[in-house]
Amino acid sequence: MFEAISDVFSSKIRLSIISALMSGEKDFTTLKKIITVTDGNLGKQLEMLEAENFIQYRRELIGKRNRTTYYITEHGRLKFREYVELLEGILSGTNKTDLE
Repeated sequence: MFEAISDVFSSKIRLSIISALMSGEKDFTTLKKIITVTDGNLGKQLEMLEAENFIQYRRELIGKRNRTTYYITEHGRLKFREYVELLEGILSGTNKTDLE
């Protein structure tokens, strides 16, 4: 059972990004403020989530500056819900685990 869980959720930062995006799209600056990580660390984790098709982004020019906005994909939303359901099952004792 635990083998089926994506490695995406093994990182606190990636889990925080997915959680933040579940309520709607966010730009890079907003994600950085919510998660409180460095630009480099956030950028690396966003790239990983994009490569796994959990998130996508769009870039737009606002004045003279680029703004990158991130949003969760249907795949990412589905996998996050499965992860939450697994945790809820474990906490309620209704989920059988490989540890039993």
